[in-house]
Amino acid sequence: MLLALLIIISCFVYYVLKGIEKHENNQKQLEIQINSLTDKETQMPISNNPAIDVHIKENQVDASRIVEYTGEAIKKFEFRPETWEQFISQENAKEEIKTVIKKVKRGIRGHLILSALKGSGKTTFIELFAHSIGAKLIERIGRQIDEDNIVDIVNEINQSQEKYVVLFIDEIDTMEWKVLKIFNTMIEQFKINEKRIKPFIFASATISKHLLVKNNPDLLDRIPHHIQFVRYTTEDIAKIILQYKTQLYSEERITDDVVKKISENCKYNPRTSISLLEDYIVEQNITKVLRNRHIIADGLDIFDIKILDILAHSNKAIGSNALSLKVGMGEQQYLREIEPFLLEFGYIQRIPSRTITTKGLEFLRKIEEVKNVI
Repeated sequence: MLLALLIIISCFVYYVLKGIEKHENNQKQLEIQINSLTDKETQMPISNNPAIDVHIKENQVDASRIVEYTGEAIKKFEFRPETWEQFISQENAKEEIKTVIKKVKRGIRGHLILSALKGSGKTTFIELFAHSIGAKLIERIGRQIDEDNIVDIVNEINQSQEKYVVLFIDEIDTMEWKVLKIFNTMIEQFKINEKRIKPFIFASATISKHLLVKNNPDLLDRIPHHIQFVRYTTEDIAKIILQYKTQLYSEERITDDVVKKISENCKYNPRTSISLLEDYIVEQNITKVLRNRHIIADGLDIFDIKILDILAHSNKAIGSNALSLKVGMGEQQYLREIEPFLLEFGYIQRIPSRTITTKGLEFLRKIEEVKNVI
């Protein structure tokens, strides 16, 4: 028995030591990559070996093997605003970004974080900002960034020929917290492991700023501009719909009543409104379009109503995981796609678990006749 116990302890110690060794090797590899960063002034690698063996995960494709399409010209499938005048609404945000532009041109740090619901135009806003200062725009998604490809990002910044560089990280709340902390020194001192980085503008966007406040407030403290989009109005959405139609579907006819119905049933979301517009263009029947999307009233669909119905019949608050399981979806899908609207527009509240509000109960009473659909 004693011999068996000694063997088990020996095996445990062996695997612990192997784990430590693996961790140290990973750290050494990261240090080797960082030591190969490009020097700002010489634009040449500091190390003797100019080839840096780094592989970016998820965010680069080897295009050399792609057989390019050579058929008829590809039509324009979307319209994105190309001027601040074409970017409808968000006047306060546009005024603040003008201040950021002035600061950047004076050599003052202009880092920013943009908070808004999905589909509200966050990426377009940052693209317009970068275009306004003639900057090179480097775009990444938060969950795609790890310690390895931070090196690639820094090298891309340092090797850029443009005077200004904007590093835009969308969905920054999805980045691992230990990785996000690396950016603290990068955006404050433009250094990483004492290696200089060409000064750049750090821009980020999120639909869940509260997660950053909770898990990484020190990064937020280093970002001077916190821009918050306000909710679009039905009038704003109507303008967006008509502008989009004019740019891409000028031959199509659309009545004021259809524009109104789309504006009232898109959850005040530009991306959703454009999608509904395109459905209408091919169907020419707004009732069918809303029915196909399972939209019942005021933009709320059958999933929204199921959630409200569950909360209405619960005698206690429900957590996000349990609530999402009850409606047959993943927790992250619920948190990113369903809850933000219900929360912002007062149908539910978090305390921190979820309960229905008076507004939510009134909505259920209003659509009592459609409960058989659910």
